[in-house]
Amino acid sequence: MSGIQALLMVLEAAEKARDEAVSAMEAARQAHESSRQQAQSLTDWRQEYQRRWQAQFQQSGGMEIVHCYQDFTVRLGEAVSEQDRRVAMTEQQLARCRAQLIERERRVAAVSQLIDRRQAEAQLKQNRQEQKATDEQAARSVRMAQSQSQGMAASGLATGAL
Repeated sequence: MSGIQALLMVLEAAEKARDEAVSAMEAARQAHESSRQQAQSLTDWRQEYQRRWQAQFQQSGGMEIVHCYQDFTVRLGEAVSEQDRRVAMTEQQLARCRAQLIERERRVAAVSQLIDRRQAEAQLKQNRQEQKATDEQAARSVRMAQSQSQGMAASGLATGAL
């Protein structure tokens, strides 16, 4: 297996790893967006709930209703806090996926550059070999032409001397 073929296999593996990182990053982005939207929905719902019950308290409300309201708002606040933690976790996961994708893209680029450099070197070597062969052929042609003209001159002298 030639060096270029081995590098092409390395490139293929690097591209596959990069593609997997793209998929992982997209999944992390979607998870983050979903958790962010859910957190926003919970926050909006909590605000609406508080407005609705505050209006209800202005009209009438017993202590039992106030206690129920307070207990529920505490649990709702805990749910919002938990969802905010999930948003932070998905954001961290997204950042890790982004960093991994960048690293894998750099690897693909590095292997691609190495392949390009090796191919350029091989092409240069082939061009030099072809130039050398052309130069040798030209030198042989010149030598043959010279020896033919010397042979003709020698035969002409030999015929002219008779």
